Amino acid sequence: MNEGLAQELIAAIGRHRAEFEAAGDAAEGLRTLPQDTVETLRGLGLFWLKTPAELGGTPLDPIAFCDVVEELAYIDVSVAWAAMIGAGCCGLSSGWIPGAGAREMFPAERPLPVVAGQLAPRGTGVPVDGGYQVSGRWGFSSGIMHAEWLIGAFSVPQPPPEPGSSGDGAAGTGFGRMVVFTVPKADAEVIDNWHVAGLQGTGSLDWSVSDLFVPAARCYELGMPAARGGDLFRLGMPAFVSNEVPPLAVGLARRALDDMTALAARTARFPGGPVVSDRAVFHKELGRAEVKLNAARLLHREAMLACWSAAASGVVPSEELQVAVTTASVFTVETCTEIVVDLFRYGGGRVLSLSNPMQRHLRNILAARQHLALSEEHYEAAGRLRIAKLAGKEAT
Repeated sequence: MNEGLAQELIAAIGRHRAEFEAAGDAAEGLRTLPQDTVETLRGLGLFWLKTPAELGGTPLDPIAFCDVVEELAYIDVSVAWAAMIGAGCCGLSSGWIPGAGAREMFPAERPLPVVAGQLAPRGTGVPVDGGYQVSGRWGFSSGIMHAEWLIGAFSVPQPPPEPGSSGDGAAGTGFGRMVVFTVPKADAEVIDNWHVAGLQGTGSLDWSVSDLFVPAARCYELGMPAARGGDLFRLGMPAFVSNEVPPLAVGLARRALDDMTALAARTARFPGGPVVSDRAVFHKELGRAEVKLNAARLLHREAMLACWSAAASGVVPSEELQVAVTTASVFTVETCTEIVVDLFRYGGGRVLSLSNPMQRHLRNILAARQHLALSEEHYEAAGRLRIAKLAGKEAT
């Protein structure tokens, strides 16, 4: 799928490194990316790496997408987060929205749009002739300041689960049945409430609508087969979005390792004492951190590859494969968080300065760890699945 595109993008990202690092600095104060950097991301096509080719996108396979996000996050996390979330939200709309709605959002004669939003069912949708009357408020809508469309969700009544089923709801989310919808940003109220300690530059503001009519052509039920897009859109949920935050966390942790290694060569904890980079305990910390990072990265990619292999063979990944990729995602981000926290303490008081990159790495990884997709409830689902499998074996 677009062989060579990932390497071309990684090379282009490298050429824009100075711009992206400067944009990350500016975004801390702006609370969103500078507009010129948004235009650079548009020009590189980074918002449409999960958009079907028939709608003008250049979709990457899940592992190649990990490569691009990881490299971008190594340079700057705010820039990477904007590209990652933009690609995911565009994919969640372009792959599943019915034909008329897709043509409205992605018309052939206009530039591709950026989509922002959140799939947690924070609103209500009342069925009416031709669609729904939707009300609610959705948070953490990263990139909303430079988006043209918004994506949200609301719950619908759900029958009791079938005997033996997990009962986890729409696509294993635990939310029950959900309808996903899209609206033009102009039809919503954007709420400027993004005042946070981490991921400050991602512009993750709230938005709301009140009694807004949304046509059925811009709605779909989460968990239904994709309307277009081929193998990538056969991944299903949650595998479709499970290659987003983990590679970002890996890229961030890689950068923290490099930044702390450089800082340690000129840092002594006591006047006249050895620099940190000469201490055996720090050597051990670096070696252990690199092994942990590589192991977590490989675990996530192995689980992601198993889902992709199933989808590419024409099969929707099983519940077992979906659970494996979600638990690997949680573990990977947990591990990256531990690495950054452990490295941070070797910097002493100087890393508390807002001008020091290590404090930003720490704030950003702690904020990323709070993402909805990284709940420990995924471990609980894995435990339930294991118990059910054992019970099934004993019954036979």
